[in-house]
Amino acid sequence: MKKTLAAVGLLLLLPLVITQCVSLQQFSELRTWMAGWPSREILVGVAWPFAANQDGMDNGLLLAQEEINARGLHGKRIRLLMRDDHMDREDSRAIAIDFARNPRMAATIGYYDDKFAVRASAIFEESHLLHIVAGANNTYMTSHGFRYLIRSVLSSGRIGRKLAHLCMERGYRNFAMVSEDGAFGEDLAYQTGTELDAMNARVVYQASYVQGKSDFRDTVDELKETDADVIFFAGLETESALFIKAARALDLKTPIVGSFSDTPEMHDIAGPALEGTMFYEIYDANSPTPENRAFVAKYRHRFGSDPGAYAAQGYDALHILAKALETTGSTNSLDLAYAIRYMDRWEGANGAYKFDSTGELEDKEIVLNVYRGGRPVVLAISHAAGPVSPIAR
Repeated sequence: MKKTLAAVGLLLLLPLVITQCVSLQQFSELRTWMAGWPSREILVGVAWPFAANQDGMDNGLLLAQEEINARGLHGKRIRLLMRDDHMDREDSRAIAIDFARNPRMAATIGYYDDKFAVRASAIFEESHLLHIVAGANNTYMTSHGFRYLIRSVLSSGRIGRKLAHLCMERGYRNFAMVSEDGAFGEDLAYQTGTELDAMNARVVYQASYVQGKSDFRDTVDELKETDADVIFFAGLETESALFIKAARALDLKTPIVGSFSDTPEMHDIAGPALEGTMFYEIYDANSPTPENRAFVAKYRHRFGSDPGAYAAQGYDALHILAKALETTGSTNSLDLAYAIRYMDRWEGANGAYKFDSTGELEDKEIVLNVYRGGRPVVLAISHAAGPVSPIAR
């Protein structure tokens, strides 16, 4: 009995001891060893800008957790460790290292910002920890041969091609491109521009900015001198809202298509200037699929509001992980990564999921929205592996 108690005590102290003295490269054996010990808990880390975005990611995850734990996973329950990265470089790095150095952690879900996700994916790969990317889109993230990386959201390459077609379908031919100088905006602008070029559209203006820029007046003045019939703004919410506000304040009437999501921050900063602004989204809450209708109903009942894109993304990501846990009966990260990569097509709240051998999501629809009366209205849908479906003009 004393030996058993001593072994249990050592097991409880082990995570604290090894995080102080073991490099990330040594966590393959440690994580595998810990996965072999009996446990009734599956620990999943989540890194996301919860306070800044207020996009429902946490609610989607909690709803999925409740459903999964209600039915059980081979007698185990999922515990979520949700950390807010505050859209901060050092906070995001510290969270990634903390997760990587926790040998009890079976998987992670996140990140939103591409530059944080790129760095975190390298940290998780080194520590052999499964990383399900539910937000970041950088095209090249899955090109490094990483074994522990899964992306449950479309890459910028696929989004750019679909977005170019959506815009061309609406009659736009002369494009101005304004993009964040970074892993997200630069990549999305390049991918969209490449497809536009292939379709014989004209890019008549290009500019970039550094994240944190707050004054877009010079850019707006330059845009007023171009013959662009649409402006594509590839950036995150803060700068998108500031640009839209400046454009309308300086009487720039050219239509704007953005890459932002419909978050409270957009309304707080841009306010009435959002009217008529378009943006693409990766989720349609009005999708008539049985899976989505069930999700929306449960979400409304639980939280009293409609789900957004990242509520659906978080919900589906955790269910995809649970499916792999059920299939393998294992918490080993490599077992889970390969189970997800080679799983059959799965229907979630946000459409169908099927992954290629690199962990990349193969295809998914995107939705073009416009603000009317302060609310997003669907204009058109670019279906997975299919043509654009016009909704309204």
